[in-house]
Amino acid sequence: MRIGLPAQLEYADLPFEAPFDVKINAEAKAIEKEVLSDANTQEFWMDLAYPSILSTVQFTYKPVTENLEELVRDAQQLAYKHTVKASGMREQFFAYPEERVYGLYYEFSGASATTTQFYATDSSRHFVRGVLYHYSTPNADSLAPVTQFMREEILKMIGTLQWNESEESRD
Repeated sequence: MRIGLPAQLEYADLPFEAPFDVKINAEAKAIEKEVLSDANTQEFWMDLAYPSILSTVQFTYKPVTENLEELVRDAQQLAYKHTVKASGMREQFFAYPEERVYGLYYEFSGASATTTQFYATDSSRHFVRGVLYHYSTPNADSLAPVTQFMREEILKMIGTLQWNESEESRD
């Protein structure tokens, strides 16, 4: 089966209010999700779907209170769970001090359910985690062009991530 990557490389802001902004591919569909957790009404969930390549980036945002260490540990544990099926994993630290964005980016190779994950924080108020899923059988060779395209998309999103301070009092 031949995969048609999105031809449009134009980027736009999210089409709804969120605790953060990222530039997204104009062909991607941003979907705000209902938060199923009663623990914190300031959580925010969204999917960024790429229907033409059967891929979705799931975003989970949580405000940082006194729980940064726990949020980071949870994100790292969730990433490391994929090493059971993966044949390899690469971690890369990123920092954009001018935007107060710091985090870790993970790439997985092999038959993992996800090929890419990341988390980003400003270390004091904001924390977001992103996970890439392909909705097809994990076959590294046939997914390679999609995986490479989506990794570039995610790195672009990380590089354009900005925190929305006005969202702190979100109900």
